[in-house]
Amino acid sequence: MTILQENRTFIKIGTKVNHNQGPYPAKVTGIELTKDGSKYGIDMDKIFVEDKDRCVFDLDNGHWAYGYQINPI
Repeated sequence: MTILQENRTFIKIGTKVNHNQGPYPAKVTGIELTKDGSKYGIDMDKIFVEDKDRCVFDLDNGHWAYGYQINPI
């Protein structure tokens, strides 16, 4: 498991992440800020790393993940 980079402030479209949907890193292709853990929300271009657990991420490998399931590289 990769440790979160201490100097990273944002996760944005194009950020590489490790995730639970496969053995290889994927790039973020979409970010939705959600309310109450739902799958759909407001489209965002970037979010603060500390807000990742409030988001759903679309990945370039065809999967999506909740924020707690990813770690930026």
